[in-house]
Amino acid sequence: MISVRHLSVSYGRIAALQDASLDICAGEVSAVVGVNGAGKSSLVRAVLGLEAPTAGHITIDGTDTTVWPSHKPRSIGYVPEGRVLAGALTVAETLRLGAGRVARNHIATRTAGVLARFPELAKRLNQKAGTLSGGEATMLAVGRALMAAPRYLLLDEPTLGLSPAATDRVFGIIAELKKDGLGILLVEQNLHRAIAAADQHIVLRHGRIVPAGDITTIENTLLQGATS
Repeated sequence: MISVRHLSVSYGRIAALQDASLDICAGEVSAVVGVNGAGKSSLVRAVLGLEAPTAGHITIDGTDTTVWPSHKPRSIGYVPEGRVLAGALTVAETLRLGAGRVARNHIATRTAGVLARFPELAKRLNQKAGTLSGGEATMLAVGRALMAAPRYLLLDEPTLGLSPAATDRVFGIIAELKKDGLGILLVEQNLHRAIAAADQHIVLRHGRIVPAGDITTIENTLLQGATS
């Protein structure tokens, strides 16, 4: 379990995240929703070790990682907003890059597992990442994250700019990964799909977690956050 307790992140005098507490559990999807500037990215970056919190603690499977350097492994796979692929690399090269420093025989095994999950990538191993469709690029970004065999997966706006069919594919993959036991933190603007897919709903407003409630309550909370 990833346990976040009383976490705060500030940029100078600007408090981006304040006193946030939540758990990301194995085999569950935790959806984070909120308007732009609500603190979603600050939460993700802090959990990944990319942003030093000003207060609070983060533990991963019982180990305090709050002050770990960002390069230290955390058993977390990350799919950033916009996918952030190196367009000049092939699909095969991108997957190998995601494996990090694992042994070569493990790379082959993990690549086979990713390709079995994403058959659309198996047909494009020698194709440049920059020539993939939006849906294919998203699958590659997820596959790259899975190459490190993480226990947790952070997805930041994975359906941004995708067609309805590709969006369906992404949420299908999320359901499969949940069934496989991964703990998933999902930041997603598609409110209805995110809520339907999630076991836990984390609503951020002005950097604070507020009570979620049902879909109508969440929509009203976000509307208030956008207009206040």
